[in-house]
Amino acid sequence: MKTIAVKGASEELRSRLEASAARNHRSLNQEALARLEMSFAVEDSARNKTHQAWVDEALAGEFRPGSAERLRQIAAQARAVAT
Repeated sequence: MKTIAVKGASEELRSRLEASAARNHRSLNQEALARLEMSFAVEDSARNKTHQAWVDEALAGEFRPGSAERLRQIAAQARAVAT
């Protein structure tokens, strides 16, 4: 397993992390890892909701003038995010 070091953390951040670790019965390292993983899970969830909204928009309703162009825009957005 690789090791990373976090430099430049304020005393306030360290204190908050220590308090959170104590509340959650974790070591400081375990708490930092759990919080990092949670932040990425939140980011992934938001991204997935955005992607689902694009799919829902693309599939919703009947064909309207401009719908094909909007679908191309949605596809371009999805490709841009995927890269």
